[in-house]
Amino acid sequence: MVRAGVSEALRRALMTTAPVTIHRDISQASAAVTVESTATGVVGGNLDAIRTEAGAGLPSLKGAILFLEHQRGTGLGEVDRALTQLTRTGAMEGLCGVALGQFLGFDQDVGDPTLGGWGIADVLRDRLTRLGVPVLGGLPAGHGLHPPTIPLGTQATMDTAEGTLMVQPAVV
Repeated sequence: MVRAGVSEALRRALMTTAPVTIHRDISQASAAVTVESTATGVVGGNLDAIRTEAGAGLPSLKGAILFLEHQRGTGLGEVDRALTQLTRTGAMEGLCGVALGQFLGFDQDVGDPTLGGWGIADVLRDRLTRLGVPVLGGLPAGHGLHPPTIPLGTQATMDTAEGTLMVQPAVV
């Protein structure tokens, strides 16, 4: 059964010509990670899906805004390994920006003692600021309650000062 809010968001994304605009929510685990600037590019991604395809036919992400979110189920070390793998394989070369959605399960993140007390924001900041592109954290999108539907493969504009990701519609 599809929840009413989710089905309405999907209907809007598939059947209207209005862009989807998502505003930063400072209560999200990734909100503390921001590298100031703006970026425009094709939007796409999910940490697990992108990592799975790295080295096995992942299309070039050059010129893309990579949207990363993570569903509950794995720990901080797994997120660290995924980002490290994507960096080492060169999958993130040429990105024009990174938009960070929900990292579920890390809401009350106090840091992992096996990773020197680091939390999710520390790992994201360490791995992503090295890319030298704008990073916008805190977007309330992913696998949480009432997520917006984000059309992947369409143009998007990210503005870290405004705290917004505006994704063009999937239909014209």
